[in-house]
Amino acid sequence: MAQGGGKIKSKPMAKKAKPAHHQKKQLSKGRKAFTAKRSAAVSIAKSESQTSKAINKKNEMAVAARAVNAGNTFFSKDLKEAGKKELGKNKDKLRKKEGKMGKMKERLEEQLKKLK
Repeated sequence: MAQGGGKIKSKPMAKKAKPAHHQKKQLSKGRKAFTAKRSAAVSIAKSESQTSKAINKKNEMAVAARAVNAGNTFFSKDLKEAGKKELGKNKDKLRKKEGKMGKMKERLEEQLKKLK
């Protein structure tokens, strides 16, 4: 009568292997592009990176100039110097533009005098 004293225990189910998905590498910080493998693509990628670096440098100088002009103090000497140089360049451009406008005004006045 001691037969079948309990339930039969079944073996645990084996886990199914998931298929491998090829996922693209994603960067969270730093450069957002990977190096290209073809030579033509490499040259294009290099030129794009150089262009973006130049744009970033120009924007940084413009921001530094605005901050220096606003009277903020800097601990970073290179930003302060870059801002002062950019302010000087902007002032020179403005002077040249105003000078050209004055010359244009004088030329137009002379032409009006000749017409009278």
